[in-house]
Amino acid sequence: MRRFLVGGRVLKTALAVTLSIVIAQELGMERVTLAAIVALLTVQRTFYHSLLQSLAKLGSVLLGGVLGTAISLMLGVSPLGYGLVTLAAIYICLKLQWQDNIILTAVTGITVIFSAVDVAPLTFSFEQILTALLGAVCALAINYLFTPNHRKDVLAKLAKAEEGLRRAIDFIMLEMLEPGSDDTGFRKDIKKLENLVAEGLEDSKLLREEQRYIITRETDSDRYRLSFHIFKSQLSRLEEMHKLARRMPIKVPQAAPLAQLFRIVQKIQKRRVEGKDSHYQEVDRLMEKLERSFADMDLPKSRDEFISRASLFHLFQEIQRYYRRMQNMPASIFSSRPQR
Repeated sequence: MRRFLVGGRVLKTALAVTLSIVIAQELGMERVTLAAIVALLTVQRTFYHSLLQSLAKLGSVLLGGVLGTAISLMLGVSPLGYGLVTLAAIYICLKLQWQDNIILTAVTGITVIFSAVDVAPLTFSFEQILTALLGAVCALAINYLFTPNHRKDVLAKLAKAEEGLRRAIDFIMLEMLEPGSDDTGFRKDIKKLENLVAEGLEDSKLLREEQRYIITRETDSDRYRLSFHIFKSQLSRLEEMHKLARRMPIKVPQAAPLAQLFRIVQKIQKRRVEGKDSHYQEVDRLMEKLERSFADMDLPKSRDEFISRASLFHLFQEIQRYYRRMQNMPASIFSSRPQR
């Protein structure tokens, strides 16, 4: 049986609805339902998105109030008036591409006509707008005060993803040095990493919404999203390397220096994301030396040796691509400031 966990957004929504009703009652507003509805619809995962929703809902209430007032003054309280305000609300919202606001606009317009018997339509519309504004303000305040720390979540996922990539490299090196090793753990880790990177990209998107007001410089979220995209491509490359390593039928001496190179690349990756200096030129020279050694090898003595050495050569090429792609990764992504 799955456990049902109440998330932060659920609690924020309940708090915003409660607060809007309490304040509306304290101010003596007779119809507090609209404040609760607007608060319910306004609370989102980020403050920026919540602000957009509040403006949209206030616009819907304003439009519904105008339509309801105009039609009630022309036709009074009649079935035809209800039908016309619904038709106008749907038509205008579709033209404005406000599909999500059709119901609120239509309900507001219908309510204005329905209440025209006891209250002047213009007065009632004004009260509706104030009530909706109260609900939106309460939701924005709650969303601002209790906004999740998306940067913390993103950084945690980045660290976990980078660690997962290094662990995948360990699996590949083991397969190179000991062909035929159990790869169950590798496949499980790769699946978890794929999900983790997808979640990280989504969290980076939420962080980007919070930083939309920063238009003069690169934001942290831009660097984080780029890092996750690079991790995603590196993950695909590691899967290809694992397939190549699995094709090796026997252990060959040439695997040891290649595994050593991969171990160095693994360490450089960790140093790069931590903002530490690395000796890239020495690694480049080591790769050139290994490339020459492949060219100077004696001919293989058996079919299995030929297959293993061919797989190793393709592995070497993939390691080079992995290394070059790694150098495009933003340096020191765990720092609060992007490096220039």
